[in-house]
Amino acid sequence: MAQSNTPKLREVARTEKDNAGSAAPVVRAIDVGFGLVKLSVPDGDSVEFISFPSMAIPADASAVRTLGTRRRDTFDVPVNGALYEVGRDVGLAQAGGSFGRDVTDEFYRGTIYEALTKGALRYMAEAGDITIDVLVLGLPVNQYNDAKRRDHLRATYEGGIDLGDGKSIKVRKVIVQAQPMGGYAALDDHLDELNQVIRSTGGALQPLHSGEELDDLAVLMIDPGEHTLDWLLIQQGTINPRASGAASDAGRHRVVRSVQESLGADVGRPLGPAVMPRINEALRRKIPVKLSGVAHDLTRYEPVIMSVVEDSINRMVDGLRDAHEIVDLIVLVGGHPERYRDVLAKRFPAIPVFIMPESMAANVRGFQMIGEALAQG
Repeated sequence: MAQSNTPKLREVARTEKDNAGSAAPVVRAIDVGFGLVKLSVPDGDSVEFISFPSMAIPADASAVRTLGTRRRDTFDVPVNGALYEVGRDVGLAQAGGSFGRDVTDEFYRGTIYEALTKGALRYMAEAGDITIDVLVLGLPVNQYNDAKRRDHLRATYEGGIDLGDGKSIKVRKVIVQAQPMGGYAALDDHLDELNQVIRSTGGALQPLHSGEELDDLAVLMIDPGEHTLDWLLIQQGTINPRASGAASDAGRHRVVRSVQESLGADVGRPLGPAVMPRINEALRRKIPVKLSGVAHDLTRYEPVIMSVVEDSINRMVDGLRDAHEIVDLIVLVGGHPERYRDVLAKRFPAIPVFIMPESMAANVRGFQMIGEALAQG
């Protein structure tokens, strides 16, 4: 397994803060997940973080696409001689079984990943970026551990990149990070909220006086993503590679698929892939899902959901190889981590389980911090 190229992650975050206010190179971050693409874009002298669905649909060149009261917020980006539509409104391009996602372990090398990354870069270009000095990209832990995959991303996204419609961007340097690492780098920005959880847990860990004290802890970072459940065990600010890993088909996609299968059995007909985003959104908002004009209450599938979450946590605990005995703190990042927190808190009642604020963007915020610190050098 690979070692991090940022030996002391807390030092990286602190360096970024120490250099704030000095002239900085252009640094951007992209976290391409199986569900959402998260990215930083220029916002005056700072950056803001935005997202769009991890869907890339073959572009429709017909006039039908232009009908409507407004232009949809998407771009057509070139990949291998074809155009793919990506962006915030890409769901409007979806039809039937054209789900536009890739949830395999070869995701990073495929057409959809490239289209999504180019879509993120296109948003940056539209916001004014011409050259990016440092671009930080994330990979699931199991893919990050393969040096060939990191090398592939660097080789693919360093240099000039055609983004379609006459737009292009130049990337001078690509840095690749394991996805949960970003959340760890940003952790001491939330010490007050973290200490509230530590106090309410009542275990051996006492409230922290500063972010530096995190270097003395064994922190288990968990990212329940769309397709994988990733975890990093970080001790003294460095990754323990033997106790870090990922479980495939253990994320949100499996939860939604299990609900879809149960719902399909109850309604008496198979439900296609186009239904999955509607089920996902209904679960997120805790509302019924409407199919063929009928509203279906999804709360009755809570036992199905919890069974999937518990199985995913069991696979993670097995992958830790008994290292859970030394964990001081568990931190969750990514989307929809509440059920994972509940299972973990029940299983490890004396270990604080903390959900990062704005957990969906926690990794990309940390990537930005890491990139800025390394760019300042």
